[in-house]
Amino acid sequence: MTKVYSKYKLFGGFGLLVGLNILIGFWTFKLLTSSKISYDKVDLINDNNALFAYSVIIGLNLLFLILLATQCKFVIADNNGITFINPLIPILRNTKQWTDFDYFILVEEASRYETHEAVWLIKDERIIGRFSSFYYANYKDLKNQIKTKGHGKKRYGPFEQLFALLGLKRIKN
Repeated sequence: MTKVYSKYKLFGGFGLLVGLNILIGFWTFKLLTSSKISYDKVDLINDNNALFAYSVIIGLNLLFLILLATQCKFVIADNNGITFINPLIPILRNTKQWTDFDYFILVEEASRYETHEAVWLIKDERIIGRFSSFYYANYKDLKNQIKTKGHGKKRYGPFEQLFALLGLKRIKN
């Protein structure tokens, strides 16, 4: 039984998200320690500008942390199934057997300058698991480990992809 462990692309999506999280974290630290916006609780409640600034800062921090946690999961694939592990909280794991999926499709996901192939694992017309060549250096090894039937390449527009990833669009054959 061979296991394939995902390897992150440092100069790809993973490196980009880690870099953005570090940059936003540093920017937040500098803003909170050397700005004139007080982070005193009483001022925050009474000052709408400070409340708005903190809401934007916390929102950006949460957005990039959520993107890191949802898009850059550590993946372990073997002959029996696949495991997705949250990179921020490793005890959060999702293990599925290959028989838990109806099929998989290959989708070209667009980034700003190029497209990246992704595997969408489908059950009951919903995406249950996903991994992309944008985030993983050994994407082809992970793809070759899949033991469920494939339905080839599908083309979806950017909004269709977003709706499908959010669970708002069903993936039909």
